[in-house]
Amino acid sequence: MTPPEFDAEAVRRQLDRILQSSGFARNERLSRFLRFVVEGHLEGRDQELKESLLAVRICGRPPDYDSKRDAVVRTEAGRLRARLSEHYLGEGKNDPVVIELPKGGYVPMFRPRASIEVPDGLNGKVLRVWVGGAIAVILLATVAAWWWTRQGNRPMTGRQRYELSAAYDLYRQARAAYHPGREIADADVGIYQQAIDKDPVFAPGYAGLAAAYAFASSRPIGERQESFTKMRVAAQRAVQLDPSLAEAYDAMAVVYARLGEWDRSEQSFRRAIDIDSNRSVTRLDYAMSLLLPLGWIGNALQQLRMAEISDPLSADVHDVYSYVLISAGRFDEAEEHCTKSITPAECLGRIRIGQGRIGEAIQILAAAPNTRYLGYAYGRAGQRSEAEKLASLSPGALQQVLIYAGLGDKDRTFAALDRMTELGPVRVGRTLTFPELKLLRGDPRLRALRKKVGLPE
Repeated sequence: MTPPEFDAEAVRRQLDRILQSSGFARNERLSRFLRFVVEGHLEGRDQELKESLLAVRICGRPPDYDSKRDAVVRTEAGRLRARLSEHYLGEGKNDPVVIELPKGGYVPMFRPRASIEVPDGLNGKVLRVWVGGAIAVILLATVAAWWWTRQGNRPMTGRQRYELSAAYDLYRQARAAYHPGREIADADVGIYQQAIDKDPVFAPGYAGLAAAYAFASSRPIGERQESFTKMRVAAQRAVQLDPSLAEAYDAMAVVYARLGEWDRSEQSFRRAIDIDSNRSVTRLDYAMSLLLPLGWIGNALQQLRMAEISDPLSADVHDVYSYVLISAGRFDEAEEHCTKSITPAECLGRIRIGQGRIGEAIQILAAAPNTRYLGYAYGRAGQRSEAEKLASLSPGALQQVLIYAGLGDKDRTFAALDRMTELGPVRVGRTLTFPELKLLRGDPRLRALRKKVGLPE
């Protein structure tokens, strides 16, 4: 309830102050959430502040939203409460009005900043001591003292120790080049190894090294066996060094997926998420290394929604989101994420193909760093000579799969897919979800191909 002495305009001024703060200015969804519930309450529309309406109006869910299957509103409300608390402990420590969102509902509460008056013995003036800030300081000091007492002289562990390690800067350099679903360069393997050489018990370094070798395992068969061995050893070492490290289980899950051990991969991904549910990279790896290759597109999109909640500004999140939405045939939605992705030209070109705008697609894909989808577009446009030329210039199996599919040549498409099986089940499984390969759906040769590469039916 809003106290009777509160002026609605004072609340709106406070709302604007919060929305302009650093914690909200760059977070469009939380800002819309807060404005919606505050304005709704001030206008007497408390009955509309329900989870079902917030899901549609704030989170973009369809009208048949099911809160039992999708906790996005409750998750966003939790983030909003945390962000409000941070605001009032930081930039808003002197704000005159406190806006709160009580747990268990979506109707906000407003209250004046609590204060006590203390006589100033030096000049007789009255000092205002904000009780909220004082309590926060006391609690923080108490918790810090308790933690320090419990720690005693034990060595630092976990994230704090890793950030102080001599290997940390090298690790961050290698991780900056990591993009879920995209190949890692050989140089990144070397950087992870340098980090491990500096600190032989640096668990994140082994986790990163395992992921790097996992991507290397998608190379031609002559190079794969050594990568298989190295990636498993590195992942196991990461888990042994730190069983509480989400990156370690994420790496182990990626390794199991590359080996086609789907159940073990699923268990490791779940363990990584249990340890750190806010780590968006785990959810992206989960979508790209297991859920999408198995054709579980709905499950992959659910993980991507959670990743976006955790990290809404990440180009990697938008990149993977657009990729999976294209596989789902949801091209208009994919376009919203495509413009914020790592490779907007390639993904936008695919969207235009899916929308049947082939001429636009060719113009866009001509500027893309890779010509595989351009070759497909040429084939769809009937420009056979251009498509065949690109197929002859690049021996890459995926490029030829797409070009022959664009030309409508099922036999050569399957022949290229058969060559592609040496890249492993993850790469092949993802490729089979492409809308560009819809001409193959229902062909009995698909079943044999899936069996050959280790994909379940």
